[in-house]
Amino acid sequence: MKEKLQQIKEAALAELAAADCDTEALRVRYLGKKGELTAVLRGMGALSAEERPVIGALANEVRAEIEAALTARVAVMKEKALESRLVAEALDVTMPATP
Repeated sequence: MKEKLQQIKEAALAELAAADCDTEALRVRYLGKKGELTAVLRGMGALSAEERPVIGALANEVRAEIEAALTARVAVMKEKALESRLVAEALDVTMPATP
């Protein structure tokens, strides 16, 4: 189960690092109600009482890392969108008006 959690984390972070990615689709795919991480968490019932806290803590750590990466990616994308919009809407107020 630890290996599966590590694979999920690595796959999610690799996809987020890609230049063109749909962050909402990735969030749903990994953290959503029917996401990969949620599926692993549902399988925790089969674990022994000693393994549950360890796997639970690791799963929470993986979730937090994925959420932090998603948040950072969304912030970068918003910043780039704002920059491109400001460049496109640039107005030189020193130019003479058209008569």
